[in-house]
Amino acid sequence: MKRSLVCGIVCGLMLCCLAFLIASPALAEVTPLDLDQTVPGNPAKEDGWLSDEEYQDESIHVTVEHSNVGKVKTSIVRVKIADASQIRTAMSKDNYDDKTYVKATAMAKHVNAIAAVNGDFFKYFYKIGYVVRQGVFYRDALNGERDVLIIDDKGDFHAVRNATSESMADYLANTFPQDRKVINTFTLGPVLVENGEVQEITTREFQYRYKMQRVCIVQTGELEYAIVECDGKADATSGMTMANFAEYVQSLFPDCILAYNLDGGGSTNVIVNNVRIHKNTDARNISDILYFASAASED
Repeated sequence: MKRSLVCGIVCGLMLCCLAFLIASPALAEVTPLDLDQTVPGNPAKEDGWLSDEEYQDESIHVTVEHSNVGKVKTSIVRVKIADASQIRTAMSKDNYDDKTYVKATAMAKHVNAIAAVNGDFFKYFYKIGYVVRQGVFYRDALNGERDVLIIDDKGDFHAVRNATSESMADYLANTFPQDRKVINTFTLGPVLVENGEVQEITTREFQYRYKMQRVCIVQTGELEYAIVECDGKADATSGMTMANFAEYVQSLFPDCILAYNLDGGGSTNVIVNNVRIHKNTDARNISDILYFASAASED
């Protein structure tokens, strides 16, 4: 092979690699978003919407796909962000004490969410759980019956199983990385998949084998995430059991870091560009969302 041809091939490969790095939102340099939960994400760029189901700018890439498991329809939202500040939470009325519930689409629009999913309904009338939102601590009322998801300031997921106030304190003091900060927590679960392995469901509340609409949040890699939802009816005649849902999520992301179940049924909301992308015949207003925002500079 001629030397000039070899040099040409090498140069071509180098240019391809450079183009990939420049195009990758996870590698772009962006200004982190303010941690304050009343501060929304940056507005989406008009030319960022490549279609109704794909958005990309220098800070975030979101794609949507739909599939079927037998007769059950599913939706998968894949998200890649440049900075951990872009995975955020919002609460109804921007207020912890206000018990007003609102439409998830209204919350998503209010904070300029590119993609969003319902949270754990922490404002519900029974006050349980460990609540931290956007770095602010609100509540410690753990009863040992649920798994807690922790999202740290690097965007990484951690879980405390069947958490009590004592085990949570011990985890934060002795296991949680001491150079990290707790930014958001959710108390529902259970953990579905961890380090690529389907987890045993030890939470008694979720061991019953009834079918319903389910939704979860997944960390698939560094600053890479997914939202997975399966349709179902309110009368528990369709959808997936918790065990089936865990197996399905693992089949989608066999090497995922952690997949955590969120509030399903009538609370299920998966929103892209302010539109709910799935069917939900018994949808209700909710108290909180987890969302992904753009950090792209405004033109």
